[in-house]
Parts: sequence; C-alpha cells; structure tokens
Amino acid sequence: MKHTELIPVTVKTISENGQGNLSLQLIARQGGVLPAYSAGAHIDVFIPDSGPRQYSLCSEVSNGEYYEICVKLAELSAGGSHFIHHHLRPGDSLNISAPRNHFPLPAAGRYLLFAGGIGITPLLAMAEEIARQGIAFELHYYVSHQQETAFSHRFTAAALADHLFLHYSDAGDSLRHTIPAALSSPHPDTAVIACGPDGFIRRLQEIMQLHHWQPAQLSFERFTHPETDKQAENQSFYIELNSSGQRFLVSPEQTIAEVLLTARVDVMLSCEQGICGSCITDVIDGIPDHRDCVLSDEEKAENTQITLCCSRSKSPVLVLDL
Repeated sequence: MKHTELIPVTVKTISENGQGNLSLQLIARQGGVLPAYSAGAHIDVFIPDSGPRQYSLCSEVSNGEYYEICVKLAELSAGGSHFIHHHLRPGDSLNISAPRNHFPLPAAGRYLLFAGGIGITPLLAMAEEIARQGIAFELHYYVSHQQETAFSHRFTAAALADHLFLHYSDAGDSLRHTIPAALSSPHPDTAVIACGPDGFIRRLQEIMQLHHWQPAQLSFERFTHPETDKQAENQSFYIELNSSGQRFLVSPEQTIAEVLLTARVDVMLSCEQGICGSCITDVIDGIPDHRDCVLSDEEKAENTQITLCCSRSKSPVLVLDL
C-alpha cells in the first residue's frame, strides 16, 4: 500500500471490553468523515516498529464518525496487541488503511453466526446489520468464561438480546461437547457464518458435514492459519512483473512477498499468514499454488489471483499484475 492511501487517525477512546480485550475508537485526525464500510470489513492498523496488523471493524454505527476495533492481548504477541495494550493512549496518532472486505455478508433467508473468542468482532457488525434487515438469525458466541465476554452492553439491545446464545467452555458448553440445535436441522436457505481460531472452524465444519449441510453454506474467517502439509516440498520458480518484464527467482526458502520487497517493489502485507487478504494480487499468466485461507475454492480454481505472502507457483513462471 502506498503512503498516499493511508488514513491518519487519532485514538479517541480506549476502554476495557471483556477480560483481556481493549476497544479503541479511532477518528479522522483532520476531522471529517471516515470511508464507509460494510459488515465484515477490516482495516490495517500500522503499529510503530511492527508494521500493519489487521483488525475487524465493529463500530456500533457506520456513518463514518469513528471506527471501533477490539483487540485481544495475545499471549505470543508479535508486537501489535502488546503495543496497543501497554503503550497506546487516547490522543495518540496512528495510520490505518481504508476498509477492505474479504468477508462480506452473503444473501440468505436465515443466518446462523458462530463466533469463537475475539472472532465476535466482525460477526457483531453482521448480526446488527441482519437485525436491521429484519431477517431471522441466531448468534452463538463461544468464550472460555463469562468474564471474557466482550460487547456485553450491545448484547442487551432488543435487536440482539433474543437472538444471542452465550457458550462458556469452563461450564462444558463448547462445540466439542454440545451441538446447537440449529445445526442439527440443515436448511437450504440458511447461511452459516463463522469467525474464530482454526480448531473452532474445523470443528464447525465437522458438525456441518455430519448433519449434511452443503459446504457452500459456510462462510468463515480464521485468525490463525491451519497446519500446512509438512510433506510438501517447495520448488524454485520465477515471478515476472507485467509492467516491466523484470523476472525474479523465488527460492524454496523465500516467499513471493519477500522477493518483491527485496527488489523494492511496493506490496501490501499485514498478517503474512494468508488469512487477511491484504496482499491479494492479480495473476496475468501461470498457475498459482494456493496456500491461503482467503480466496474461495471457486476463486482459486480461476487462478486469476494470488496471495503473495504464502502462496507459490505450480508453473515455472508466474506473471503478476505489478
């Protein structure tokens, strides 16, 4: 992302939001209205000395007055959540990206939403949007214990209160032990939407397969990358820039993004795990070896896009729209 695309913001408020979580309200530094977004969108927050970190937008209103994000302090923080929890203060300045949405709300006659931990952030915005549309839904929110529950003040609103199901694993109520009744009765007009860690998503997929849901009915976003096939051996290949014809060798130990950054090619990175979509780039020629969790199966089959941070090439040369 070029610097001209960054949005300077000021931290308006920081508040506790369930055990281990902080909510931040961000306003435009020069005043005015922030770009509009749809439920499921995220922004990249540029952390000093650490780079961009992806956070879902969960503002109670989306009129551009402010953006709200909720950040859980990660035990093995790579710098993002540690900085926000221990160093960031109201009044501080940050740079953010414009909102992007690789996790949009699909059209459906009914919705089942499943949030694991901090995965509630995009699903809360979705639930409130579904409620505004008057469509039937259930929101299932899984946390370790009651004190960890975020957004309690918003769950009491009439739009959500009658549709919310809280599940606490310390009380034995987890997807591993209990299957919600709604998942036992598949319906073709129902969309299942989930956000959470990889194990949570995989368990939900197992339950849906057991009860004969169609795979296409599930939309999900992970915030941890699944285990990769350790038997797969990376091969060298070339990437070519369509604009200049320059070619660069990508060795088995390198990623496409690393090679491009070394060559001073401007690319956007955030999660660097293939789960956020920040680095998706169009493919002009060649066959990508998709290793991300962002592109759908249909998009991967088209072979017209690639995530630069983790995916590779099945063909000797991959021509990129750069």
